[in-house]
Amino acid sequence: MVSLLLDRFLRASANCVRAPSAGLAIAAALALPACAASRANDGEAIVEQDGASVCFRVATFKTPSLIAPAAQDVDRERVVASAIRVGRYDASGYVAVWGAADPADQLGRGIRLDRKVRWCYGKTPAGFSATLAAQPLSAGRYRVEIEAAHIAEPIEHSESADFASEFCLAGRAGELRLIPCATAGKPASP
Repeated sequence: MVSLLLDRFLRASANCVRAPSAGLAIAAALALPACAASRANDGEAIVEQDGASVCFRVATFKTPSLIAPAAQDVDRERVVASAIRVGRYDASGYVAVWGAADPADQLGRGIRLDRKVRWCYGKTPAGFSATLAAQPLSAGRYRVEIEAAHIAEPIEHSESADFASEFCLAGRAGELRLIPCATAGKPASP
């Protein structure tokens, strides 16, 4: 989409700007915010424990802005999730342990998110297909990623609205429980 806009801009500016280098400089400056808006995730995935299950949900996400990203509420916006992935950090790095996704993989398709939508580890959401069977959880550091899109009209103007968080599990009396993650010795995120 950026390349289409850049192409249109260059064609339009060719009639207005005599020096091609000036038109190119302006086009590059306009393209910069789109490239600079890239970030690891747009919102935090909330991790909760429900009995023996570890569950995930979302509440807010940031929209790209030149001045400051604005927090948006998923209840007020059309945010559609297309995949969920969980991975574990270990001595060899980061290893995927569970995943599920919308089999159609089309923008706008998936599960509409709001604050009440909650997914629990290993339970494939309705309408999704497992992309990786759930591995048994054990004590350690994990990362959950929810791939989503903030759907706009027309759909071509939609933007990513990805969510992620790290969480830690500890074993106690044969049960795993959610604990705060210590930052010391933290492996690098993928």
